[in-house]
Amino acid sequence: MNVKASQIFETFHARGILEALTGPDTDITGIAPVENSAPGSLIFVDSPGFVEQAVKSIPAAIVTHAKLAEHFSSLTSTAILTSKNTRLAQALIRQAYADYDHRDTGWPAIHPSATIHETASIADDTIIGPGVVIGRNVKIGSGSIIKANTVLEQDAVVGEECILYPNVVVSYACELGNRVILKSGCVIGMEGFGFAQDENGRSYRIPQTGKVVIEDDVLMGSQCNVDRAAWGETRIRAGCKFDALCHVAHNADIGEDCIIVAQTGVAGSSTLGKRVIVSGQSAITDHVTITDDVTLVQRAGVINNIDEPGVYAGTPVQPVKDYFRNSAVAHKLVELRKQVRQLEKQVADLIKE
Repeated sequence: MNVKASQIFETFHARGILEALTGPDTDITGIAPVENSAPGSLIFVDSPGFVEQAVKSIPAAIVTHAKLAEHFSSLTSTAILTSKNTRLAQALIRQAYADYDHRDTGWPAIHPSATIHETASIADDTIIGPGVVIGRNVKIGSGSIIKANTVLEQDAVVGEECILYPNVVVSYACELGNRVILKSGCVIGMEGFGFAQDENGRSYRIPQTGKVVIEDDVLMGSQCNVDRAAWGETRIRAGCKFDALCHVAHNADIGEDCIIVAQTGVAGSSTLGKRVIVSGQSAITDHVTITDDVTLVQRAGVINNIDEPGVYAGTPVQPVKDYFRNSAVAHKLVELRKQVRQLEKQVADLIKE
């Protein structure tokens, strides 16, 4: 990395991420955390607790809030870039200048061990790793990277600038938008869990003949599973982020910019609105609807619709204030039970007298 502070400012000021640049137009040779800062480093400071350490390190540039910028006035050889959202600035600047280069594989762009059907349509700049299998009529857009042992079944569509990590499966006719990231072990489009039972309780598979559509800018952590629809589609809408080990069942519809944390399950035909945040090990039953801007915490269990934005907790979910009040009472139930039994005995003794 070798870039001027002014170059970073111009790029991200135009995007509304950086507000101002003061101080010298320094040369930046790397991006580092505050504790590892050195001359030439760009660092990010979003808390007063890091100010003293940042000043001592004398970095080439600091990205910080306007309110903290005055603490760095003594650093006459450091460029100060201010942002309303330092964490967002860090994410985007690191993506631009210090992210891992997935295209630098050391192998040919298309590894000779890959198996590619003659009818597949693959952009010229696609990277295809060892052992990849690409089926009939698959389409892959420009700039995408398909890593080792990934399988794209017939008629699957992969958009532009996607990254599919090793051992991903995208089943037949499923669609990925642009800039989708699927980490290792993700399985997109396996059959949904649907069965009919006879009078003896024996189960018979119901064919799941729909598909999965994953829109732009979705990220799914390792070992996530999204089932294909029984009919129609299971849809993950733009901007969603999934932690590892999440499951989305057939015909679910996950709204834009949702965040789903590890080991969460969303049952079939449920609908999540926009910007729903689901904490780890939560469960959402089938055929429920959750409105926009809901946050679920404390291993939430959703068994009915949620119609009002807010924070909900527990199983079954309740508004978080009620949850903590009820939890506080629950801790006292054993003692309350003892007290009630004592009162019952006292009353019984009085009646005998």
